[in-house]
Amino acid sequence: MAQDSSMPKPGKQHGSGSSTQGPTCLQKMSVATYIYFIPFFIVCNLLCFTNKYTAVLWLLYTIYINVGPGKWASKNASWPKLFRKLSWWKHCADYFPTQLIKTADLDPDQRYIFVVAPHGVVTMFCWPCFDTDATDFSTKFPGIDIHPMTLEINFKIPFMREFLLLHGVVDASKSACLMTLGKGSGQAILLAVGGAQESLLARPGTYDIVLAKRKGFVRIALQTGAKLVPVIGFGENELYNMREVQPGSMRDKLQRFLKAAFGFTLPNAVGKGLLYGSGLMPFQRPLHVVVGAPVEFDPSAALKDNPEAGLDQLVDAYHAQYVAALKQLWNDNKDKYGSGRRKSLDIVE
Repeated sequence: MAQDSSMPKPGKQHGSGSSTQGPTCLQKMSVATYIYFIPFFIVCNLLCFTNKYTAVLWLLYTIYINVGPGKWASKNASWPKLFRKLSWWKHCADYFPTQLIKTADLDPDQRYIFVVAPHGVVTMFCWPCFDTDATDFSTKFPGIDIHPMTLEINFKIPFMREFLLLHGVVDASKSACLMTLGKGSGQAILLAVGGAQESLLARPGTYDIVLAKRKGFVRIALQTGAKLVPVIGFGENELYNMREVQPGSMRDKLQRFLKAAFGFTLPNAVGKGLLYGSGLMPFQRPLHVVVGAPVEFDPSAALKDNPEAGLDQLVDAYHAQYVAALKQLWNDNKDKYGSGRRKSLDIVE
């Protein structure tokens, strides 16, 4: 593995500044664009009902994107990434600040599945590093066409759907994984496999991961020939403080309902206010996002050791190799970027 020689140097480059200075107005607004885009677009949809003509247009378009031909856009990664390289997002990267750290080259003739951890409250580190080009992903990994994935429900809502598609985001369904990776060499998807359950475990100083039973991404890798790439977002769990939720409380019941019904939940997290006090804005703490080397898995070697092995055994073997690579990536970087940790990376579920 070759350490990336393009790591930021002191100065104004992204990810190198000090978080002791207060963020600029532009940095706050750029981060707020990400933090508040869901409620903003929900309000935009509600405003469509203030007029009967816009209400009819909204209904027709909603039908088109949910049951008509428009539903495929979130699966086949066909939209141009017009928003991905907006300079606006560099202010978002500088807010924390954010570093994207490459430890190995990626062959553009291969396909990849980036598997990120920890999920954190809002998976903030993914936005400046993978959903946008704010930390120079395209320069560090030339020839890799990455498509971050999120819940399918996000693409059923007008305006929010278009915002995500124009950043290259697609839904996290199996069909979307297969269609996107099936486009050919250099294609990559990004998954936060810990999901809603892992978001509830986010605590400053901890790296509790939900991974032991999450194996769908491994099946996709075997089916498409894609290589798994471990990614650790050091600092993600430092961005919010978490208030404990009493088991059986209304908050606990709401979290469980949302997770079961929609695949997301609302962690009882608190950060900074947009202007002052407490609120939904993340604390200004450094993010170091380390991209590991792709996991080299040889199915023929696994079958040679166990000729009777079926698909489940191959999945288990590949999953174990990925877990080992993730732990090695942690051990190689925890002292450089996780000095404030209270415990080591732990696969708790």
